Amino acid sequence: MHSLIIDTDLGSSTDDVACICMAYKYMQQKKVNLLGIIVDRMGEQNAEFADVLNTYYGFPQIPIGLCRKGIENPQIFTDYSFLANAKDEDGRPLFQRTKTNSCDFLDDFKTYRKILAEQPEKSVTILSIGFLTSLANLLDSKPDEFSQLTGIELMRQKVERIIIMGGKFDEIDKSGEYNIQLSADFAKKFYKTVPKEIPVIYSPESVGNQIYWTKEQVLQDMSWIYKHPLKEIYLQCEEDPFQRMWDPLTIMTVVEGDSLFSWSENGNITLQEDLTLEFIPNPVGNSKYQKPGTTEQNTIYLNKIREFFQR
Repeated sequence: MHSLIIDTDLGSSTDDVACICMAYKYMQQKKVNLLGIIVDRMGEQNAEFADVLNTYYGFPQIPIGLCRKGIENPQIFTDYSFLANAKDEDGRPLFQRTKTNSCDFLDDFKTYRKILAEQPEKSVTILSIGFLTSLANLLDSKPDEFSQLTGIELMRQKVERIIIMGGKFDEIDKSGEYNIQLSADFAKKFYKTVPKEIPVIYSPESVGNQIYWTKEQVLQDMSWIYKHPLKEIYLQCEEDPFQRMWDPLTIMTVVEGDSLFSWSENGNITLQEDLTLEFIPNPVGNSKYQKPGTTEQNTIYLNKIREFFQR
């Protein structure tokens, strides 16, 4: 069973929601132990939406950490966080929540530290499917009530690998990837201080670009469910035609394994001054990245995602 922390910019794109929902399903299948959700997008309502998801799937005990030192007012593509406090036509909460006070959400780095301190050595996989704010805050953290280790030492001791949704490597367009560009200062801190012995695996934007789960398909797949947080987003919010299922590919990598994807050779990845990532092949490097799938592979990826939400 894979021990997992999901670090997400929840509150803007539906692929984050799909990825987290898939994690709960993998939990039910005893394939994943979701240790915590770190919301790296600032705003109490985004942590509240994570609480909606935890409660809906029957895992209210999963800790939620919230970034309170991060990116101010980042762009929102689909604003669905209001659903955390939405009412139905009778004035009752549309979705149940477990946590009712913002004080119930520890800071992101505190939540990381508490979770990691309790885990065996080299046992935790971190899915970074949002900004690098919270990981940078963890690496910058000092000894506290949860551990006498620094954030760097704690990560070195407890983390098995980090899987990042992001990066552009083979494309003609070499401009930086959105999550990294937007969290520039935090990205610089992350790449400067992350322990080099920890494998850092990438699911680049170009891979998920091919995975389009349309609103029509979403509503069709969940037509059997009366009320579901992801379904409600597509019912109440305008469809984003640029939305793709980038993030679910990270958790599929964890559970389904390498054989599902095409991969680069091993190498080392460094952050450049222009906030692009440079990949240098190295047989003993700590990184590799997924390559865009064939038409057949892309169909497999989409169908696997859809199966999690079908009857």
